[in-house]
Amino acid sequence: MQKKVETQFTGEMQDELFSLEDHSWWFQYRAKLLAEVAELFFCKDCLTYDVGGGNGFTTRYLEKLGYNMALLEPTEEACINGRKRGLKKVVCGTIDDLTEQVEQISLLDVLEHIENDEAFLNNLHRHLSMEGRLMIAVPAFNVLWSSEDDAAGHFRRYRLRELRRKVENAGFEILLGSYFYQFLFLPILLVRVLLEKIGIIKRYDMRDEEERRKINQQQFDERGYLVTKVLDLLTSREICKIKSGAGLSFGSSIVLVAKKK
Repeated sequence: MQKKVETQFTGEMQDELFSLEDHSWWFQYRAKLLAEVAELFFCKDCLTYDVGGGNGFTTRYLEKLGYNMALLEPTEEACINGRKRGLKKVVCGTIDDLTEQVEQISLLDVLEHIENDEAFLNNLHRHLSMEGRLMIAVPAFNVLWSSEDDAAGHFRRYRLRELRRKVENAGFEILLGSYFYQFLFLPILLVRVLLEKIGIIKRYDMRDEEERRKINQQQFDERGYLVTKVLDLLTSREICKIKSGAGLSFGSSIVLVAKKK
């Protein structure tokens, strides 16, 4: 492993997520959707760096499907967790620690943590080989902004057209762009945003440790049989629409795939 790099995600935060990810429907669905998208545009044999991939949940998910994956993550504790998951290649560092040209990059819920996202996209472009592929996932719509975003160290949530423009300006050709988690848009707006604004739900920074743990479990824990079946139906519908090229007109997240020109 390389040297530890300071990030907004502490080792404690990564360890807390690590304890939730394997049983989380949210992480499982995101990984499943991204795998379906990767199947359309990514080469399995080409080395894919999961930049800022945290504890490597999605990295490992794709690796199990036959993709040649490497976790590139600056937080040492997250790299250790990635090793625990069985990842074959873990690099504790940033994209600038790589000396070789990169064939494929996944950047999953990372870009919103970068203050100068356009400069970062330009940097990724420099590190990718010609016609190298980039897959991005980010949170969508500032109307969904809550204290959860503040606590996570987000600088912004995106609209699809804004993300497309920034990626194209960095020298990429867009291959796919769509919203997803459409069925979460209203629950997030009502629960995280509106109930927080009127004081029924405490802001993140006003919760004690036990309250934060309980809310994390409510958000990420496994669901009962009936709820799981409904979620499976909703997620399957989303995946079919995105893979068909129709895409979704709104959602709480965005997925975008681009190719270096």
